[in-house]
Amino acid sequence: MRPTFTSALLFLLCTAVVHAAESTSSSSKSGSRPAEQTSTAPKEAPKTRKVTKEKPAPPSGDKANQSDEERFTAARKAAYEDPKVAELRAKVDSAKNDDTANKAMRSYLRALYGKMRSIEPSLEERINMTEAAALRAVPQAQ
Repeated sequence: MRPTFTSALLFLLCTAVVHAAESTSSSSKSGSRPAEQTSTAPKEAPKTRKVTKEKPAPPSGDKANQSDEERFTAARKAAYEDPKVAELRAKVDSAKNDDTANKAMRSYLRALYGKMRSIEPSLEERINMTEAAALRAVPQAQ
């Protein structure tokens, strides 16, 4: 008896959904749209449109138009190119053991973020927070 009751309930539910779908489709056809022409000719496949992404505008020299994120990224890239910062990064890469690498990494991070502060002083608070987080991630030598 239980499977029959479930089947009957499922049948009623499906019927209600189909009826609701038919009533909404028929009400949308009777709207203000003109009736579609019916023909026996085969329908063409819908044409696909090629979607292209718009390229972002090139960065302008005006700092007022740039967001903080863009200025932070630009300052970081400029700091990477500094010879002192690049030299410290080379020391990190060539360190023989973990303690030496950690000391070199801490020096490198201080130099990097110091250079970023000199390049973009308006972002000092964000640079300080990022530097503190980066230094916490590097274990201190004992």
